[in-house]
Amino acid sequence: MSVDVEEYYHAHSLEQQFPRDIWNSLEGRAERSTNRLLDMFDEFKIKSTFFVLGTVAERFPSLIREMVQRGHEVASHGLDHHRAYDQEPKVFHADISTAKSILEDTIGIEVMGYRAASFSIGPANWWAYDVLEEVGYKYSSSLCNGRFDRSDIAIPASPFIPARGNLVEIPVTTVPVFNRQFPTGGGSFRLLPYSIFKNSLGKAVNSKGAKPLIFYCHPWEIDPSQPVAKVNLKTRWRHYGNLGRMEKKLARALSDFSWGRMKDVFEDVINVTSNNAVSDRMREK
Repeated sequence: MSVDVEEYYHAHSLEQQFPRDIWNSLEGRAERSTNRLLDMFDEFKIKSTFFVLGTVAERFPSLIREMVQRGHEVASHGLDHHRAYDQEPKVFHADISTAKSILEDTIGIEVMGYRAASFSIGPANWWAYDVLEEVGYKYSSSLCNGRFDRSDIAIPASPFIPARGNLVEIPVTTVPVFNRQFPTGGGSFRLLPYSIFKNSLGKAVNSKGAKPLIFYCHPWEIDPSQPVAKVNLKTRWRHYGNLGRMEKKLARALSDFSWGRMKDVFEDVINVTSNNAVSDRMREK
């Protein structure tokens, strides 16, 4: 289970309606919604990984410490939701190192994981993995084979080593729906019928040689009272669709499946890479 901790106005689908230069003047709603997620996870006795923006941690440091106090993992979502493929290597380095420092100073423990905003690592910026390892990250979860707004990237479904070092990439799981792959989380989970995902996930976890699945959501997805921007119908559907139903749908997923922190679920993979004993099958071909 993973949560990308960001504000509603950080969504790239709303970047024209909420430009960066007005972010500091907008109400912060992530604390309230994230606390609700924390309560839900407590209710179902689930531990999660929270990928937190550095700017959110600066604004709500007590919230980030609360995550750790309740037994969850805190990981990095970058500093302020810039797409990784829009950044030059030096800028990316500064972004992810600053975010890591903010989080570690806030919680007092090592931050191992990273997730790029909008899954924005791909062939054009594969160098990002070398930078991540240089900064001290142990794993990334920044790739997803199913997206609404771009062609699929051909990537392995299981964890693999994407670069020269030992940092491991743990891609977000996708499931087949209507002859294409959709992520197990986010907008696709919120917008499509729960029965589709329950059936697909059930088949995946019960299949021979099944691997752990990666699910993600955002705090703003359980906040139907968030401000509504004037957008076209497609964007309105993608961002605001089923916000009022998401909490109940998420509760069903929490009840129907077993979930854990990424650093625990993939402990063997992360430890193997950290010990420099990486099998050839895990390395990118």
